[in-house]
Amino acid sequence: MTTLVYGPVELHVEAPVATVRLCDEAGSNRFTPELRAGLIAALRAAAADPAVRAVVLEGAPGVFSAGGTTERMLGTHEQRVVELWEMMRAIADCPVPVIAAVQGHALGGGLLLALYCDVAVLNERSRYAMNFLAFGFTSILGASHMLPAAFGRALGAEMIYTSRSYTGRELRDRGAGMKITAPEAVAAEAHRIALQAAQAPRPAMELMKSQLVRTVLAEAEAALEREIPDHEETILGEEARRRIRGLHGQRLAGAAGGPARDDRGAAA
Repeated sequence: MTTLVYGPVELHVEAPVATVRLCDEAGSNRFTPELRAGLIAALRAAAADPAVRAVVLEGAPGVFSAGGTTERMLGTHEQRVVELWEMMRAIADCPVPVIAAVQGHALGGGLLLALYCDVAVLNERSRYAMNFLAFGFTSILGASHMLPAAFGRALGAEMIYTSRSYTGRELRDRGAGMKITAPEAVAAEAHRIALQAAQAPRPAMELMKSQLVRTVLAEAEAALEREIPDHEETILGEEARRRIRGLHGQRLAGAAGGPARDDRGAAA
């Protein structure tokens, strides 16, 4: 096995599968500049290895990703939108399938990161939330398309409107289409799917990935273009800035069932 380290992101290659692991558990794998750069670099390195025919993206057992940092949410359009869209695109642009092993909570942008993977395996006990509205701003990064596409129109819209967090078991009971399994089985199931996919020759796999991702990206990019004006108007408002500063630190405790107030504790 070959291991490469890109800041808080590790790349482990055991052909034909590469594992990209988000390792900033202390920082809840939030989208710091270092994690963003490390994830993009690791995906590109995995793609450049001709022996790799599938990639597994893992977070920490407790948290896959808590999404954007407070600094990024309060930052510039470049930081909030352009840089994070480049990170989402890095998954779509990877020429082989990327399978998300979402062992821990995935909140806000962290949930979107999992949904931009080609396949996602969720944990029945972890919590998943899309709560941009709880912070006072409208969706971004194609979320208005990706949530309904992934979870079904009714459930996806409910997740966006209510901002509450859902356990994987609840999503499964509500008919979510992805694989949702016991905590100890998430990583193994993601790797099983990756190994099955990796049986195909890489040239055929690249062509198949290109076909499947083309429609997803076109629809996500169209959604992003529609989202940007409303997102910019709302996130720059005083109410959103107040909520971001006041609620952001409570997010993981709320998602995990801790003392934070209601479901606004999930990440953006």
